[in-house]
Amino acid sequence: MVSILDVNGKPFKANGNGKARRELVDAFVNAQNKKRPLRAEYDSAQTTDEYKNIWSATDALDADSANSSAVRQKLVQRSRYEHGSNGYAAGIENTYTNDLVGTGPSLRMQTGSEDFNRMVERVWREWAKETGFRRKLWCMAHAYGQDGEGFGILRQNPGLRHRVKIDMVLIETEQCQTPYLPFNEDGYIDGIRFDDFGNPVSYDILRDHPGAGSVPLDLQPERVPARFVAHWFKMRRPGQHRGIPEGTPTLNCGAASRRFRESVLSASDNIANYALFLRTKMDPDQLDTVSPMSTLDIERRMMTALPEGWDAFQPRAEQPVATYESFHKSLINEQARPRNMPLNKALCDSSDYNFASGRLDHITYYDALDIDRADCADMVLDVVFRAWFDLAVVAFRWLGGNPLAISEGGRMHVWDFPKHKVADLKSEAQANQTRLATGQTSLPTIYSDAGDDYEDEVIKEATANGITVEQQKQINLLRNVPPHAIQQVASILGIAQPEPEPAPEAEPEDEEEPDEDEAENDEE
Repeated sequence: MVSILDVNGKPFKANGNGKARRELVDAFVNAQNKKRPLRAEYDSAQTTDEYKNIWSATDALDADSANSSAVRQKLVQRSRYEHGSNGYAAGIENTYTNDLVGTGPSLRMQTGSEDFNRMVERVWREWAKETGFRRKLWCMAHAYGQDGEGFGILRQNPGLRHRVKIDMVLIETEQCQTPYLPFNEDGYIDGIRFDDFGNPVSYDILRDHPGAGSVPLDLQPERVPARFVAHWFKMRRPGQHRGIPEGTPTLNCGAASRRFRESVLSASDNIANYALFLRTKMDPDQLDTVSPMSTLDIERRMMTALPEGWDAFQPRAEQPVATYESFHKSLINEQARPRNMPLNKALCDSSDYNFASGRLDHITYYDALDIDRADCADMVLDVVFRAWFDLAVVAFRWLGGNPLAISEGGRMHVWDFPKHKVADLKSEAQANQTRLATGQTSLPTIYSDAGDDYEDEVIKEATANGITVEQQKQINLLRNVPPHAIQQVASILGIAQPEPEPAPEAEPEDEEEPDEDEAENDEE
């Protein structure tokens, strides 16, 4: 039986008239008006003795304050030290930079004039070769990962053997700073001044590196307009304007890996220094006296007699243990994780991988590369191209020689980066063939994904085959049309098709001579 209790904890009794008791009504009203404490909370929001040390370094700073000059300086110095002392960290950074830049992106103009496009692309290649632009871009990409940001300053270089006298001069992150930064000035952080919309207006660039041995050091920075500065960094927080090293979360992993390796090596080395030990279980009065810590040189094939009551044994090394390799790989994998790099690529060893898992692990890696390539195009390549194109228009008198009169349509372009390497070329070729046959892609797209310009490749192919470019394009088009649709597509495009060969005439059948029995039957 269930009892209902009143506010005093006594069994509730009905008043017999079918109406609610007064104290019940008052209790209900008080319960509705009473403020109930909120019990919702997060485990991570609690400050307990168990986790207070973990969260002791948290702060409420904005992005630029969290990445202050002092913080960035310490992180950059430690990152450089780690890359100089840890072979895996250096290899991870070099591999990622190689995959990111490769042999350098190619310019592909997209204006309405093919002749103008090819001319601009040729002049750009000549200028890039003269200035060593590919090497500088690789170095800038390496600094982007190791230091957190890369800087390139566009300056006039009269020593170039090219009519466009602009060059990109690389500087390290320490040279972009304001030694005497005004306190609490809006739109001004260490090294960069902004407008009201957060766009960089100018950069403060020191003429000498603060760590250089030149004396005296000029601490008066040069104010360079933002349109002449290529600043490449990863923006992870709103309002962030300076970068930090990519491997910041895993800098301690390299030190832990080296410490663990040296400890294991020391333990193995110490035990290996002792060839044999002597031990006994007998009482001291029952055995020959042996001086503690005494030694005996051992020669090859020697014979000796042990003291009475003593046994010789060889110590067994306990290090490295069976989990050493897995723990070592775990640390390397964590160092490579900020780059989305698979373990086999970080180790430069795929012996433990099968073909399918290797391809799956590279999906996220290639996604990260494509994002960084897009940032490189926006923050570096386009900045350089805008300044270069204006000077090239004046130097070569393109389109009237006035860059201000050229619309955006005359500057349209894209950048073709080297193709991501694949292991199964046959499967990729079959996939491209299927996509072409079903209309999901086009030849220009496939060539662009491979880092090539379709128009340039068609010209080369037409020249090699001794036909015109238009004929070569028609051939390429018909190659990817299903056989049953070739005639229909050709008729739509007005491509002449060879007339089908006439079918061979059927030979007249010889009349069979009737058999003698059949002839007799006919006569009857």
